Amino acid sequence: MKIPGLIKWPSLAIAVIAVAITAMVYVLQEPIPPPGTGAVTNSQIYRKSYSDPIRAVSMDLDNYRASLVSPSISVAVAVRGELVWADARGYSDIESQTLATPETVYAIGSVSKPISAVLTALLWQNGILDIDTGIRNYVVSFPHKEYFITLRQLLSHQAGIRHYRFAFKPPTFSESAINREFHNSEASLALFADDSLLFEPDTDFNYSTYGYTLISAAIESVTGQSFFSALDQYVLDPLDLRMTSIDKAGFVPGTRATDYVATFSKKAVIQPPATDSSYKWAGGGLVSTPSDLVRFGSAMLDNQLLSEPIRNAMFTARSLRSGELNPQHYGLGWRIGGLAMTDEETGEEKIISLLNHGGTRSGSTAILMIVPDHGIVVAMTSNTVGRGGSGPLASVAAKVARQFIRFEEANRPGSNQ
Repeated sequence: MKIPGLIKWPSLAIAVIAVAITAMVYVLQEPIPPPGTGAVTNSQIYRKSYSDPIRAVSMDLDNYRASLVSPSISVAVAVRGELVWADARGYSDIESQTLATPETVYAIGSVSKPISAVLTALLWQNGILDIDTGIRNYVVSFPHKEYFITLRQLLSHQAGIRHYRFAFKPPTFSESAINREFHNSEASLALFADDSLLFEPDTDFNYSTYGYTLISAAIESVTGQSFFSALDQYVLDPLDLRMTSIDKAGFVPGTRATDYVATFSKKAVIQPPATDSSYKWAGGGLVSTPSDLVRFGSAMLDNQLLSEPIRNAMFTARSLRSGELNPQHYGLGWRIGGLAMTDEETGEEKIISLLNHGGTRSGSTAILMIVPDHGIVVAMTSNTVGRGGSGPLASVAAKVARQFIRFEEANRPGSNQ
């Protein structure tokens, strides 16, 4: 018999939890300084010939920061392999009133994936591993599955490995905020290794940071090194990326921005739950600066590390067995897409080739964009995460890229402008 007005215990419990979380957010939230406050005065312009697009973008940086509900925002741009501009606005830490600078280090979330993918590709290029060999040839402890799994499938999220599940980590509520230290990548496989595959590899697509954890276990196996040691030897040191590291105390160079989560008020933030990224170094556990990220992106365009055939394989969206491209047009560690541009005089729209990857971590967002036809690389970071993940930051980075594309097109030899 149903009694009108009776509240079931599960519903009451959910309501109590919701009220408690709302109260916690209200008590712990910290107001974001308004636009114009905490503006960095040491914007670094390395090429004065790009003053026009830099000026156009700079005018809006504080408003962009406010729209992202972020204490700080940082940006860097490289053109044809040269860093031309870096800037930062706002506070890397609200409580201490520490201003963000272009040297402030941010957690970059899944922008770690293309960096780790390049490490994997280098080992492939050097004959240390084969991305089409079964993963159990490299990680013997990984349980036998119904289907054969390769590194190529893992790199493109077509292996059927699951992603994060729900976890009670308010306000994140995800396994993306696990706070447990794992002594190596193989140990962290325990989080998902016994789970069934979601589908037969190459028949579908499922974005998975855990897939990259499995990749890092293979890297540690074939190199006999920790993931970070291999990354430093093959990628970071050769490219002189001194501000890029794993997100671990004692490894992070310089000043690391404090992480925050945006609140519904759009005027305040709270700090996220503590997270130990040792279970996801390769897929979401690195820190960097926008300047380092654009140097990395420029190195991809210049083939500084990879041969052209292997680089092109990374920059090619993979197909499913059906013959259709996977839904994210994902290659090997990169999303392959396009940037819409509108001609300011004719109103005609064109699509420019774009290689990119966004990243979110519990408390930060990042984006890396490469415009290969113009040799332009844009990277942005912020120390907050809100609804929409890295999407809002990617939209801002796209506006920055368009300013530099227009400037490049207007100043090409033979241009009428």
